[in-house]
Amino acid sequence: MYCMIETAFANRGEAEKVIQKLLDKKLVASCQLVESNSKWNWKQTREEEKEYLVFMKTKEIFQEKIHQIIRENHSYECFEFAVFPFTSCSKEYLTWIEKETME
Repeated sequence: MYCMIETAFANRGEAEKVIQKLLDKKLVASCQLVESNSKWNWKQTREEEKEYLVFMKTKEIFQEKIHQIIRENHSYECFEFAVFPFTSCSKEYLTWIEKETME
């Protein structure tokens, strides 16, 4: 029912723009933005750059809408979109996510 979605951006401004849209549309309850020194393989080449990771707390039912907004605003040809379902013993935390997101 609840999940955390992770994605990465090449620049902070692009990440901030997406975060604002997701919060404004109440598709996420919160986002954490973390600077990262990332390394990956891309088209038979090793890449290494600073990236900005975004961790979003939301409901599973919003995955497609969130993916669409990120796709419309992302500069990567192939961007990370990892979904981690979660539960919590904190009923208050889950209630907060429920109240801060809309259906």
